Amino acid sequence: MSPTGILAEIGRRKRWEREVLRDALRGDLRVAPDSDWLPSEAALADAKRFLRQGGCDRDDRRAFGAALTDESELRVIAEIKRRSPSAGSFASWEDPAELAAAYADGGAGAISVLTDAHYFGGRPEFLATCRAVFGGPALRKDFLDDELDLAVSAALGADAVLLIVAMLGPRTTSLVRLARAYGLETLVEVHDQRELELAMAAGAPVVGVNNRDLRTFRVDLATTERLACQLPAPIVAVGESGVKGPPDAARLRKAGCDAILVGESLARTGGAGLSELRVALTRGSRA
Repeated sequence: MSPTGILAEIGRRKRWEREVLRDALRGDLRVAPDSDWLPSEAALADAKRFLRQGGCDRDDRRAFGAALTDESELRVIAEIKRRSPSAGSFASWEDPAELAAAYADGGAGAISVLTDAHYFGGRPEFLATCRAVFGGPALRKDFLDDELDLAVSAALGADAVLLIVAMLGPRTTSLVRLARAYGLETLVEVHDQRELELAMAAGAPVVGVNNRDLRTFRVDLATTERLACQLPAPIVAVGESGVKGPPDAARLRKAGCDAILVGESLARTGGAGLSELRVALTRGSRA
């Protein structure tokens, strides 16, 4: 099934960005060098080298999946986020590094950094800036589609990347494998039963269930309750979207989640309340 609605619109924008990036790697830069979505010249040079090598091997990579598993508490992936198509602008922060530091103080297991400028107000450089003060693994959250995206992610310093099954479909398997060649772990995002089956067939070690329907923007925590229990150990189960406080976190922990990804509610408050989301409850049933 092809993406529809906002996901299709984002896909068209990303295809244009990739065309510009490919031209830039060939020495033909078609946009201003200070365009807010364009990686730095140094990052592009690294990405070009990684593509020639067919991957890269960094010794400073931080383990993403391992940071999300703790038998004593629900782990939190805290998001560096300014705005979204569904909520508009909502961030209370100015400096992404200050927010990342607040997340570290609150005990986040990992951070998720939006690098998309056009729809989410992110910047490619936010990833390294936030990772420098956080200390744990950093996920690059963007709409990634091919090997160029993975090479750029590695060049930006990501420890892991988001792969959205609704955009990739059966190609999810090849992207999971390619990510490993670039030293990247993956958070494979699903929204329904079909996508869950594709993620499991792809051998995804970390699967995120997004409670937001990307066609209607409706959020329903029952999506995670329905799907997360089907993920067998040792797959790490992550509940995404719709967590506004400890009751929601507790509900997803009970559903079988090892971790939750929380964006808007934390970005609005500058990270306040993060530690209260690390609930300690008996997990739900996992197949």
